[in-house]
Amino acid sequence: MKFRSDKYILRFIGIAVLLIITGILMMSFLPGSTYPGIGFAMIIMGVGAITIATITAARPKDDLIQDERSNRIKEKAGYHAFLILLVTLSLVQLISMFGRLNLDYRIVSPKLFLVGMGSWIMLTWYYNRRGDAR
Repeated sequence: MKFRSDKYILRFIGIAVLLIITGILMMSFLPGSTYPGIGFAMIIMGVGAITIATITAARPKDDLIQDERSNRIKEKAGYHAFLILLVTLSLVQLISMFGRLNLDYRIVSPKLFLVGMGSWIMLTWYYNRRGDAR
């Protein structure tokens, strides 16, 4: 199996190795209960990034180029997912204003992020299945 070794792959692997080294240093030398958790998360991110870089380097460069149809589908799904997210944010704000719920955005924002990502995934699947990207 032939691996590509262009500057983009090497830069991505270098960043992943720096994440792993930083995570190990955080876990080893910084005191406190928060830093080992952050260091462990950085190590996991670095290992995941190296895995992604290896998978990407194993593919030919021509496989990564998308056609116009898939670009248009992702663009259209992104626009509509953003609109869904704006409507959801406005509904949460209206509920917070008129209902006496005292919603805090720090509590609601991860769920709104999941709503946005889920709507983008579902809309991308729907537009790809539908077949046309007008």
